[in-house]
Amino acid sequence: MNQKLINAILFAALAILAFLHFKGNGAGVSSTAKHDSLSQKALKVAYVDLDSLQEKYILYKEKMLEFEKKKESADRDLNGAFQKIENERIAFAKRGESITQAEFDNFQRAYQGKMQNLEEQKRILESNIANDGAKTMEELKTKINAFLVDYNKKNGYSYIFSYSSALNVLFYKDTANDITNEVVAGLNEVYKKTSGK
Repeated sequence: MNQKLINAILFAALAILAFLHFKGNGAGVSSTAKHDSLSQKALKVAYVDLDSLQEKYILYKEKMLEFEKKKESADRDLNGAFQKIENERIAFAKRGESITQAEFDNFQRAYQGKMQNLEEQKRILESNIANDGAKTMEELKTKINAFLVDYNKKNGYSYIFSYSSALNVLFYKDTANDITNEVVAGLNEVYKKTSGK
């Protein structure tokens, strides 16, 4: 999905949330009731800077390091397999004019088959890595959301947004509403308790 489409979807979602919050759903609610419900609870908003969270959240850094190691290992294995096939081709070519047409045809078929198998392995490996990455990100998101639900019981925010320089949905942010350091400290504390570190 391209960046502009993601931004448009998030902007539309924010607009709908704002509309619903300030207008209510209009089904049998008088304007007085709407006004009373708004005056009972002031809108309290905060945000978490995802760039800082990624930089400081221990579990996130460990998961990304683990993910990078898996990716590097897979790349090494694939490169080694490609190099082995290439070395076989070079060794065969060194035989020069002593190669018969039948030997050449057999080698060519075998070489192409090995290369196709390796390309298929590469495609499957890349797909598995992408799936692992998505699964890891979903796991991290679940942990962060669970923490924020508990964190918000004490703090009472109406909305906690995420902010990232890569995906800037907020047009303006007051740093007084930045709860990133508190959230990161809390997440790291929970992680240390559960991981035994």
